[in-house]
Amino acid sequence: MFRKTKLRLVSLYTFVFFIILSVLGLSVYFYMDRKSYSTNDDRLLLKADSLIKNNGTPVPEETERESERRVSYLYWDKKGGIIKSDPPNVFSQKDLRNLMPKKTTEHLRTQSIDGHFYRILTINGNKINKLSMKKVTAIELVYNIDPEVTILKNLLEMIGLGSAGGLILSYFAGLFLASKSLVPIQKSWEKQSQFVADASHELRTPLSVIQTHLELLFRHPANTIEQESVTIYKSLSEVKRVNKLVEDLLTLARTDSNEQLIISQWFALDEMLQLIVEQFEPIAEMKEINIEERIERDLQYFGDKDRLHQLLVILVDNAIKYTASGGKVSIICMNAANLIQIIIKDTGVGIPERDLPHIFDRFYRSNKSRTRAEGGTGLGLSIAKWIVEAHHGHINVESKLNEGTKFTIKLP
Repeated sequence: MFRKTKLRLVSLYTFVFFIILSVLGLSVYFYMDRKSYSTNDDRLLLKADSLIKNNGTPVPEETERESERRVSYLYWDKKGGIIKSDPPNVFSQKDLRNLMPKKTTEHLRTQSIDGHFYRILTINGNKINKLSMKKVTAIELVYNIDPEVTILKNLLEMIGLGSAGGLILSYFAGLFLASKSLVPIQKSWEKQSQFVADASHELRTPLSVIQTHLELLFRHPANTIEQESVTIYKSLSEVKRVNKLVEDLLTLARTDSNEQLIISQWFALDEMLQLIVEQFEPIAEMKEINIEERIERDLQYFGDKDRLHQLLVILVDNAIKYTASGGKVSIICMNAANLIQIIIKDTGVGIPERDLPHIFDRFYRSNKSRTRAEGGTGLGLSIAKWIVEAHHGHINVESKLNEGTKFTIKLP
């Protein structure tokens, strides 16, 4: 399923990396090209200024060595004939014909002659008084740039080879990045697919029960509501269960889409906990379970009151649900430094160690203790964890089989 997406990502990454490498390589080439010509041009212009100041007589620099490349001077008349060259006989007659200036105005150009490259600066002879009397119309300063051209050609070849190698490296880099980027997408897709499958499975059972009981009603159309009250009650119970499941699914769907579901306000946390204890006391008495409370007074908290109420109801309901008669459920709330710490502890059936890492997963049920017969949807603890994390808190669970479970919530 993700194969086409992966191929597109690989192609995109490869193209982007290749373009980046090529642009960087060409940038280096053009920089070196401009730098080398700029250095040579500066030298020619410096020589030209010295030539003009000395009335056409070249003055060698003190720093020049015999082994260094020298600037050659060519003096031309108005008919295009060579008057003299300095040093003499540097160029052949054939070379001189190619070096003849096309215009006498001052300009720089690059000339290629028999595989050799020269940088040439032309000076108008009128700038030099003594020579202008001898009919010198132009002076050319010629500088051999074969080493620079060779370096630039080698650099361009290296960039070409580097781009070819970069294309291969870009492909493997694109393949690696595409594989890495698809991992969370694949995990998310698998998680979503599993979630949809589990939700469909959870909905199928109550819907089948409702359908069955409604079909039973049609078998005895003459019966009164009182006679069919058991069947109607069972159908209504399943409808309530479906409604609760859909509500939980909607909550989790909104959390996945990052929709704002937390509305914070100041409220008395201790009063809310006390109210929850009072609500569950009759249920606990029916099961002969003792509820022990240690709630610190005057605890003000800034958070979503309804969501935190939902969180605590989920945990207290689970604690009572999975605690046998004669057991105990403890509800503790205290202010610990900069944290509000809430502990829900029971002496119930506990959770097997292998199940502890998964109890906050959606639709996860322990094989023995957490069954559909208890009436849960398998989403309560997932919602509980989301509520805690939405308040930037932390929830932790400790449990031993047949000894009990302890949930610890820390809210900043």
